[in-house]
Amino acid sequence: MAEPDDLDASVADGIITREQANAIRHKRAANDEPFKLIGNFGDVFLCIGLLFVYWSQGAFLLVADVPILWVHIGFAVLFWLIAEFFVFSTRRKFPAVVAIALFVISVHKVAGYYLGDVSLTGMALAYFSGIETGMRALEHLAVITAALLLALLRFRQPIIVLGLGLCATLLAFALTRQYVAETPARIVLAVCGAVFLLLGFLLDMKDKARTGIWHEWALWLFVLGSPLTVHPIFLGLIGEQLAATRVDSFNEFVRIDLEGLIWAVTALAAGFSLLGLLLDRRSLVASTLLYLSAILTYATFRSGLGLSTAAAVVPLTIGVLVILLGVGWDHARAALLRVVPFRRAFRPPHFDR
Repeated sequence: MAEPDDLDASVADGIITREQANAIRHKRAANDEPFKLIGNFGDVFLCIGLLFVYWSQGAFLLVADVPILWVHIGFAVLFWLIAEFFVFSTRRKFPAVVAIALFVISVHKVAGYYLGDVSLTGMALAYFSGIETGMRALEHLAVITAALLLALLRFRQPIIVLGLGLCATLLAFALTRQYVAETPARIVLAVCGAVFLLLGFLLDMKDKARTGIWHEWALWLFVLGSPLTVHPIFLGLIGEQLAATRVDSFNEFVRIDLEGLIWAVTALAAGFSLLGLLLDRRSLVASTLLYLSAILTYATFRSGLGLSTAAAVVPLTIGVLVILLGVGWDHARAALLRVVPFRRAFRPPHFDR
C-alpha cells in the first residue's frame, strides 16, 4: 500500500494525477486502523539474515582479538547503518525495525560493560530488592530509553513508541518506587496508560480520515496505552475485592457471593468497549476480554453449570461475539454515533466518508 509521500512523489513525477492520488488516499481511509509493517516474505527473509548477524556477535566475543567493548560498539554501529539503509534507501519497514531493535540491544550491552549486567527480568524487578540494585536498573533503563529515543528521532518509525513508551513507563514506575515507595504500582501504570491514550486521541484528531502518517503513531499509542490503563483498573478492583474476602482456599472462594464484582467488571468492560467504538480503536475492547471472560466464567460456574461447562461456554460465547463485532464494527459505530450528542468530535463512520 502506497505511503502518502510515495503518492506525492508519483504526482510530482507525472506518474499519476492529483485526482488519482486523492482516490488512493480515500480508499486507504476506508480501512479501519490501517498500518503496514510487513510488505512481503522478502522482509521476513531479511530479518532472518539480521538475526544471524546478531548471533555472530557471540562468536566474535570468543575468537576476535579485540576488546569485548569494541565488539559491542562495532555491532551497534553496524545495525545502525543497516537501519539507515532499510529506512532511507529501500523503505523496508519490518527489517528496519528489527535492525533498530538489535541496535538498542547492542547499545545495552555496551552500557552493561560499564554499569554491570542486569537481565531484563532483573530490570523489571530490581527495585524490590534494594536501593543499589534499583539504581542500577534505573541506569540500564535510562540507557535503553535514550537509545530508543535517538532511533525514534532519526528514523521516525511509529512502532518504536511501543518500546519507548514501555521503557518510559518502567522508568516512571521505578522512580516512583524509589521516592514514594507506598504508591501502588497500578496508579503509576494507569496514569502512564491514560497519557498514551490521550496522545493517541490527539493524533487521531489531527487526521480523522486516517490518510496520513499520524494514524499509525496513534495506533501504537493505543496498543500500548490500552492495556496499561485497563489492566491496573481491573486488577485493582478484583484484588481489593479478593483481599476483602480473606479466603484461604478455593472452596471458600467459590462459595463467596461476588455479584457486585461481577457487575462492576461487566460494566467497566462495556464502558471501555463503547469508548473503543467511539474512538474506532479495537485495542481498548481487546484489553478487557480476559477479565470479562474470567468473571463471566465464575458467574456461570456459580449458577450451577459446573466449572468445565462454564470454561467451555463462556470463551465460546465471547469469541463469537468478538467475531460478530469485528465483522460489523462499522455498523456498530454508525449506530452508536447516531445516539451520542457529540458525534462530530469523533472519526465519522465509513458510510459518511
